[in-house]
Amino acid sequence: MIKSVLLAHLSQEQSLIWHDVLLAHKIEVWAFHESEDLLHMLEQKRTSNQGLPQLVISDMYGIRPGGSGLLLATELCKWCADYVPQMKVLLINPRQSQIKEVEKKWAIRRGAIDLLPQISAKNLSSAFVTVARALEIEVKPKVLTSVIKNIQRQQQHADKGAIQGKNIRQTATQELARKMAMIPLMVMANEPEIELNEDKPLLNPKKQLALDSNIAELDLFDTHVDLDKTGAFTKQLFKDNPILPALIVYDRNEYVGMLSRRRFLECLSRPYALELFTKRPLRVLYEQVNVEVLELDGNMPIVTASQLALSRPDDEIYEPVIVRLADDQHAVLDVHSLLQSQSHIHELATKLLREQAQTTMFQTEKMASLGQIVAEVSHDIRNPAVKIHNNTESLVTYIDGLMKILRTYEKEYGTKSPTISKMLEEVEWELIRADLPQVVQGIRSGSRYLNRLVDTLQSLSHMEDHSTPGPLSIVECVESSLTILSGRTKGVQIVKKYGEVPQVNGLCDRIIQVFINLISNAIDALLDLKLHPELIEQREHMLLREDARFEDGLAYSNVQTDVETTWQPLVMISSAIATIDNRDWVSIKIADNGMGIPSDMQNHIFDSFFTNKGDNKRTGLGLAVCHQVITQQHHGKIILRSPYLNYKGDVTIGSEFEVLLPI
Repeated sequence: MIKSVLLAHLSQEQSLIWHDVLLAHKIEVWAFHESEDLLHMLEQKRTSNQGLPQLVISDMYGIRPGGSGLLLATELCKWCADYVPQMKVLLINPRQSQIKEVEKKWAIRRGAIDLLPQISAKNLSSAFVTVARALEIEVKPKVLTSVIKNIQRQQQHADKGAIQGKNIRQTATQELARKMAMIPLMVMANEPEIELNEDKPLLNPKKQLALDSNIAELDLFDTHVDLDKTGAFTKQLFKDNPILPALIVYDRNEYVGMLSRRRFLECLSRPYALELFTKRPLRVLYEQVNVEVLELDGNMPIVTASQLALSRPDDEIYEPVIVRLADDQHAVLDVHSLLQSQSHIHELATKLLREQAQTTMFQTEKMASLGQIVAEVSHDIRNPAVKIHNNTESLVTYIDGLMKILRTYEKEYGTKSPTISKMLEEVEWELIRADLPQVVQGIRSGSRYLNRLVDTLQSLSHMEDHSTPGPLSIVECVESSLTILSGRTKGVQIVKKYGEVPQVNGLCDRIIQVFINLISNAIDALLDLKLHPELIEQREHMLLREDARFEDGLAYSNVQTDVETTWQPLVMISSAIATIDNRDWVSIKIADNGMGIPSDMQNHIFDSFFTNKGDNKRTGLGLAVCHQVITQQHHGKIILRSPYLNYKGDVTIGSEFEVLLPI
C-alpha cells in the first residue's frame, strides 16, 4: 500500500525539502492550497469516503482564513483524534533551529506525534526517521544521503554572492523574536484578570492590558484613502498626522490593502517621482508598491500577533499590520506599538511566574514543616494511645468482674441495711449500674478511633517509606480520609455504597490526600449552600415545579410557594469496577447534592492556582494536585460531572468526581 503525506502551511523552501525526500522514498505527496480551509477540506474528504493521508506535516504557525496558526494546530490535532485516529500530525516550527523540551511536550499534549525545528540538510536525516516511524516504513540510507547531498548543493549555489554574516539589526530582531516566543501562553489562559502596574505608562492610559489582551484593544488608526485620490492628497494626509503609520486603501468603497508611510516616502524619493505621482491618481503609485500585507483578526492575542509580525522577512518586519474588526472593518496597527505592548505582557508574565514560583515554594516548605510536625506529634501520641487502648480492654474485664461480685452480694445479703441503702441512694447506684457499661464501651470506641487516627496521620506524614508503590485497598483509603475529616462531616450525611473491588497498585498517602481534597471540597460546597437559604428555597421550588408538571400537569404558578425546605446536605461515596476502552478500572465516585459547578469554571477546575473559594479561606480546591496524583503518578483518570443528577426533566443538580485507577 502506497503511503501518502499532506504538506500544509509550509514555506516554499521547506515544502521542496520534504517533497524531494518523500518522493525519493516512493511516498505520495499531497499539495494543499493556502487559500482553502484545511479542516474543511479534510472533513469533505472524510464525509465523502475519499482517501485521507496517513500523515499531515504542518507549520504550527501557518495561517488559514479566519484563524491563527497555533489555534489551527490545536484544532487539527483534535480533529484527527476525534474523527481519523489513524491519521497522525507532525508539527514544524521553522522559526527555530532547536526545539525545547517544554515546546515538544506542548505539541504532544495537543495530539501531535512530535514537534520539529526548521528542516535543513543538517537535521533532515533525524527528521525523516520520525516520519518513517509514523508511516511504518523503512528508511533507505543511500536514497536519504543522495537527497541530502542534492539539497546541500542547491543551498551552496543559492548562497553564492550572499553577504557573509548578519547585520546588527537582523541579529537583534531574531533574538527578540526568540525571546518573545518564550512567553508562557498557558499562563495567559489561566490568569486573564491580572493587569499592568498603574504606576507605569501605558500605550493607552484609558486601557489596561491583561495577559490575554487582543490586538483590537491597542491604539489603531482608521484613516483611509481611495485609489482615485491624487498622490498630493495622500501626501497631505501623512503630513497632517505625523504619527500615522499607514493608510487603508479602498477602491470605490471596497477594501484593497494598505499603503505605509515608509513605502510612500520611498516611492516619492525616486527621481522625478514628485512630478510623476503627486498629480496622478494614487492607483499609479500603489501599483509600484508590491508589498505583502500582514492581515490579522482583531481577536488574536497580542503575543501571537507579535510572533507573526516578527517572523516576516527583514524588509517587511517594521511594516504596519492590518487588523480585521467587526462588521468587515479594517484598521492599522503600528508594529512598534505592538512590540511595546508585547514587552508589557512579557513583564506581566515574568512577574506572575515569579509570584507563582514563590507561592509554590512557600506552600512546599509549609507542607514539609507541617508533615514533620505531624510525624513527631503522631509518634508522641501513639504510645499513650496504645496504653489507653490496652488498659481499656483490661478495665472492661475488671468492671465486669466487680459487677458480678456486687450482684452476688446483693443476692446473698440484700440491701435492707439502712447504711447500705443510704449509700446506694447517695451514689445513685441504679444509674451507675445502667450507665457504666455504656461509659466503658464509649472509652473503648474512642481508644480504637484514636489509634486509627494516629495510624492515618503517620501514613500521611511519611514516617514510613512510601516511595515505592504497593498494593492497597481503595475502600480503606476512603475510610482513612473520612476518619481525618470526621470533625468536618458533622451536619453532613455520608452515604457509602461499597462494591467489591480488587486491590490496586499505588501510593497510599497520595491516594488518601486525593480523597481528602475531593470530600473536603464537597463538604465546603454543601456547607456554603446551607448558609444561603434563598438558594435552597429556589431549588426546592424548581423541584416542586417538576413534580407538578410530571405528576399532576399543574403549572408552576399553581404550586404553593411557602414550602418547607426539605434539603439536607448529602455526600455519596461508592466503589465499583468500571470497564472503559476495553479495560477494567477501579471506580470511586464522590458526589454531592449541591448546586453544581458552573460550566465556565469546569474548563479550569484542574488548573494550578485556580480556586472559587473566598480570600478568607486562603486555600485552593486542591484539584490540580488530585489530577497530577491520579493521572501522572498512578496512570489513572479523574472525571468531573456537574450537574450529574437529573430530576424528572431539565432540573439537574449536584457534582460528581469519579476516580479511575487501573487494576
